Amino acid sequence: MGNRETGAVWLLLVTILSFAASCTLVKENRTDCPCTLFLSLGALPDDPVDVQIFADDPAPCYQDCLDRDTTVRVWVPKRSIRVVGASGHPLEAWGGVRIPLGEDFPEVFLACREVQAVQDTAQCRLKLHKHFCTLSLQFDGPPGWGEPYSVQIRGAVNGLYPDGSPSYGAFSHTLASGESCRLPRQGPEDELWLDITLPQGVLRSFALGTYLELAGFDWTAPDLKDVSLRIDLSVTAVTLEIDHWSTTLPLDIVI
Repeated sequence: MGNRETGAVWLLLVTILSFAASCTLVKENRTDCPCTLFLSLGALPDDPVDVQIFADDPAPCYQDCLDRDTTVRVWVPKRSIRVVGASGHPLEAWGGVRIPLGEDFPEVFLACREVQAVQDTAQCRLKLHKHFCTLSLQFDGPPGWGEPYSVQIRGAVNGLYPDGSPSYGAFSHTLASGESCRLPRQGPEDELWLDITLPQGVLRSFALGTYLELAGFDWTAPDLKDVSLRIDLSVTAVTLEIDHWSTTLPLDIVI
């Protein structure tokens, strides 16, 4: 092979290698590029939804208040992320809900999803669930009793973590006949008490959580049901009726 042919071969090889190198350089490294998350919300609830997205830091990397039945585009880091949405009460900076002692629990609908946002795009649809139980109270007392009886509900759950599990702290709320109280989701072993009170103090306490369990109430249901509680006081007994379940317990009332 002559010099001219050899030079042509080398020129061809150099051209091919140069083209291959240029292709390698042109191929974009998207590892550090954000992921485009298409976030959608279901039909419930009616109120706007407070949305937070968490990546590495304890503080959210994204937060906004969105309307239901909507889809938004959010840029998030390429990694596993947690998406939290709530209505009925604003989310705390850590993604959960907590209320002060003495306040009624709000009508909280909550959702939490782990999303693997490791590609250029990802999708997340939040379906919020009902995480509170409305307890309606009807109070019947002996004729002519004349005492301003009331009921205090107290327990050890005062909020919810982002995944909907109970957040612990003192909870209490006082209500009268015809009123209602909202209870946060409880754990299976959490104590929940009902106190019948007079102006001078507590007349008697009942393990409300135990009676709800005996009545078949399910704290693990995705959407908590509401229940009605009827308290029938006589001079010798008190009857607690929870929906279609009831029990009568001895009680001495001095009128």
